[in-house]
Amino acid sequence: MMKLYSAWYCPFAQRAWLALIHKALDFETIEIDPYDKNEQWLGISRQTGMVPVVVQPVAGATDLTVVDSNRIIEFVDNAYPQNPRLLSVDANEQAEQKYWMDFVGRQIIPYFYRFLKCQDAGSQQDEMRDTMLVGLDNFTQAMSDKGPFFSGQSFGAVDIAFIPFAYRINILLHYYRDFKLPTEGVVWQRYQQWFNAVVALPTFQQTVATPANYDEQLISFYLPYSHGGGQKDVTAL
Repeated sequence: MMKLYSAWYCPFAQRAWLALIHKALDFETIEIDPYDKNEQWLGISRQTGMVPVVVQPVAGATDLTVVDSNRIIEFVDNAYPQNPRLLSVDANEQAEQKYWMDFVGRQIIPYFYRFLKCQDAGSQQDEMRDTMLVGLDNFTQAMSDKGPFFSGQSFGAVDIAFIPFAYRINILLHYYRDFKLPTEGVVWQRYQQWFNAVVALPTFQQTVATPANYDEQLISFYLPYSHGGGQKDVTAL
C-alpha cells in the first residue's frame, strides 16, 4: 500500500493529503516529526528531511519515493488517471495550471511567511503584506469565470496547491498581525467565492479534523514564526 509521510501542521504535506483523498486512493498515513532528521528519516525522504513524502510499492522492483508536494500531486494524477482528474488532459491547459501552481510558491507563499515573521510594524512589514496582496490579486484574476474553483467547476491541482496556505493566511495573519483580506471589489469577492467553496469540501474538511481544535493548534504551532523564528526556507524565493 502507498505510504504518505506527513506532519499535521505542514501546509505542503496537506497538499499531498488532499490529492490522495480526492483521488480516493488507498494509502497509509504516517505522522512524522520532520525536524528529527535522523538517519532513518533522511533515508526515507531521499536526504531532504522534509514532508510530504510518498512511497509507492513497485512489484518486483525498489519502491518509488516521490518528494515535493507539487510533484506528488502530478505523480498521483498521472499514475492513477481515473477521475477525478487533478490536472487537465489538455497539454496547454495543464501547462497553465502548472504555471499557477509554481506562481503560488514564488509570489504568495514566501511573502505570507515574511509578513508573519516580521514582528515590527512599519515599512518592511507593510512591504511584505502588500507584495502578498499583489500575488493574491494576480492569482485571483487568473481564476476561471466559470468557478467556483480555480479552473472552473472542478476542484483540482491549483486549488490543492494553494488552499493550505490560504487557510493559514486567514487564521494566522488575523491572529498574529490583525490582518484581514479585502472584501470589496470583484477580485476579492471572487477570491472569497473560491475560498468558501474549497474549505466546504469534505475532502478539505477531512484534512483539518485532526488534531482536535485544529485552528487553535495551528495558532499555537506557528507562535515561533510570529516572533521571527520557525522554518527558514519557507521565506525563500
